[in-house]
Amino acid sequence: MNFSYVIFDMDGVLIDSEPFWHSSEKEIFLREGVEISEEMCVMAQGKKSEHVIEDWKKIFPLLKRPTSEYVIEIENDVKNKIKTFGKPMEGVIEALEFFKQNGIKTAVASSSKYALINTVIEKLGIKDYFSAIHSSEDEKFGKPEPYVFLSAMKKLGAKSSNDCLVIEDSSNGVLAGKRAGMKVVAVPEKSHFSDSSFDIADYKIHSLKEITKLW
Repeated sequence: MNFSYVIFDMDGVLIDSEPFWHSSEKEIFLREGVEISEEMCVMAQGKKSEHVIEDWKKIFPLLKRPTSEYVIEIENDVKNKIKTFGKPMEGVIEALEFFKQNGIKTAVASSSKYALINTVIEKLGIKDYFSAIHSSEDEKFGKPEPYVFLSAMKKLGAKSSNDCLVIEDSSNGVLAGKRAGMKVVAVPEKSHFSDSSFDIADYKIHSLKEITKLW
């Protein structure tokens, strides 16, 4: 491969935070008598919290509070869990160091808000590796639409989608990367590695420890 720019998703790629999102969503909605399944949590990965909750409110009439209240409650709970228990995904530091040593500029493009992105970057101590950070907070539509990746590309100074490689763990993120016209490396969670939804990815690896083998 020959890319000048690499765009990382955050949750499930840089940090092992997807379990935090799942547990927070389940715990908070269960207090209101709504049981969110693991499958629903997986399907929500990569999407903006606002859009996920709006969809769930249509399914569960018991969810009567404003969407913004649920978003704030879930994101604050996830943030606290990250601060206390957050750990980098396998191979993250090695991958970032590899790109740095080879003059490849990197960015984060996440559906999480900037406050949460900054919490993760601070927790992992990886701020200096990134030339740009972009959140779907600035976009009308999140993943699986491509806009967060296209905006991150502009922040990096890339002239073409062909110069960019996306690294994603969710099917929504993989689809967003492909819609942006970029090559995509999928790093699915182990139990979903064989899911057909990842077949559109250009490459599929078990962890970021394998990323250097693609170069």
